[in-house]
Amino acid sequence: MSSSSVVEQELNTLRRGPRPLPVFVGMAGMLAASEAEQRAMIEGLKLYQAHPFRRSEPERDVLWQSGCVTLRHIPAQGQHHLLLIPSMINRSIILDLLPERSFARWLAAQGIDVHILDWGDPAHDPGQQNIDNVLLEKLMPCLSFLKKKYGSYDALGYCMGGTLLAGAVQLKPPGLNKVIYLASPWDFHAGNRQLQQQVVMGTASALQMTEAGRALPSHWVQSVFAAVNAQRNIHKFADFAKLEQDSDQARLFVALEDWLNDGVDLPAALARTCVVDWYGQNKPVQGGWQIGGQVVDPAATVNPVLVVASSTDRLVPEESSHALARLIPGAALLQSQCGHIGMMSSRRAEADVWQPLYDWIVA
Repeated sequence: MSSSSVVEQELNTLRRGPRPLPVFVGMAGMLAASEAEQRAMIEGLKLYQAHPFRRSEPERDVLWQSGCVTLRHIPAQGQHHLLLIPSMINRSIILDLLPERSFARWLAAQGIDVHILDWGDPAHDPGQQNIDNVLLEKLMPCLSFLKKKYGSYDALGYCMGGTLLAGAVQLKPPGLNKVIYLASPWDFHAGNRQLQQQVVMGTASALQMTEAGRALPSHWVQSVFAAVNAQRNIHKFADFAKLEQDSDQARLFVALEDWLNDGVDLPAALARTCVVDWYGQNKPVQGGWQIGGQVVDPAATVNPVLVVASSTDRLVPEESSHALARLIPGAALLQSQCGHIGMMSSRRAEADVWQPLYDWIVA
């Protein structure tokens, strides 16, 4: 094998994340407290990029599909059928990350019949080009399918998936019983506004990128998140360098980073709704968000609702989620300290979030 072929093969085995890598490294270089800390971070980054672990995608039956959107099933013997709705900026993998750290598999092991919605690549799906498309042509037909199959079902929205679920609840889908909003933003100007301010600062570039209907590239979103979590990124890669690289902890780190860096491009109109209408103008909490001509008003919700919020969430401040709990009559509130991603992946998530959430569903 030629030397150029060897180099090419090595490059193909390396991860290209964190994304965008120049922005990430530049921020880390500016914020590192010392040269030693910077070297430790770079060492952890190199170990991550060359780590041999690759998550294997579990085989799941696809019960329903529309364009790029699929509904995968983890069957169980219980009486409750639960739909999990992820955000659209990252893939649904976080809901079923690893066999030993999977929210979806844990629920199924307790007897909950779990269905995972995956948005696929929205930019390539004509039915996901704007927020009305997503709700009316994708999410609502999926809910109708569940109604026909089971009669009644529950639904959980994680992060942006919860905001989308609030829009669907406004349309009163038949068969929908209990509703769970897990780390779901509603008041985009409440609490710690670091993420909101970063989005606003980047709005001009986002609008420029989406001119003439072009999709908003995932690296724009990753740049915003990198700015919010720049200091933490230094420490997490420095800490990763200290781990036994064949340990379960290292494997979990790699799986999480792979998920974080596997974002998707957002269709132009959909991206403008998120960036301008939500983070910029805060339309949901002001009654300015409409689906199919209807104002999305959580106060009109008649379903039993559980709102799950975290006091350590840097991406969706607890005050943002609390706004939903305040608006919805009789809504229950579950408070966590796990953090935004920690509610899906940390060791304490089962006791802090998963178990009380399960208890509420079956109560």
